[in-house]
Amino acid sequence: MAVSSNAGAMRRPGLWGTGSAMWIWALLALAVVGFWPSYVRRFGEADAVTHLHAALMLSWFGMLFAQPWLVRTRRMALHRQLGKFSYVLVPMIVITCLWLSRIRMGAATPQSFGMQTVILYLGIAASAILLLSWSLAVLHRRDSALHARYMVGTALVLIDPALARLLIATMPSLGPLVAWVSYGVLFAILGVLIWRDRGRHGQRAFVVLAAVFALNFVLINVVPRTAAWQDFARWWGGLA
Repeated sequence: MAVSSNAGAMRRPGLWGTGSAMWIWALLALAVVGFWPSYVRRFGEADAVTHLHAALMLSWFGMLFAQPWLVRTRRMALHRQLGKFSYVLVPMIVITCLWLSRIRMGAATPQSFGMQTVILYLGIAASAILLLSWSLAVLHRRDSALHARYMVGTALVLIDPALARLLIATMPSLGPLVAWVSYGVLFAILGVLIWRDRGRHGQRAFVVLAAVFALNFVLINVVPRTAAWQDFARWWGGLA
């Protein structure tokens, strides 16, 4: 492993990159709590695809922890080598997410079909945003400011599914307002990030991410209700 001669010199931590461990820990904690009722507590009941998807997501969290630390300690050669693993890991996360959505859609009953079409959209949309954020991070891999912030985007994707599950479990009376609350938190975080980056080169990454999440929030309330999406859902689950 090639390591810079300055490997022992520590870079000053930055909130988005080398100093990101605190908020990644917080997001991991949210994921564990959010998925506790449906997965963690019923670990032995989950199918192999669910376990595989969870393992891949934990691996991604591992990379989100490791990569900034490697940059901070100037182990750039190892940082680049480990980064290549994401070329396999991220597509596998997306594939297993889509695989799970097809299994869930196939198991939908007439009574649960409407809700499952919404869940199907959420899963596909989250996969698309994760893939987009990661792709933009890879595209800007030589621009550390944009690269780090787009990687933040891959983590922000998890806020809605984790927080929404937590709200449904603890405050079921919210009903359709769950998405408004979870996305409200997401947009508040993005607002703070954009404000903190005012006047900086990397700010545009958070502006792009905010626009993507805003578009998705609008589509959440439109797409699942269309006849075309209902037909797609039936086909996707093998119900047609």
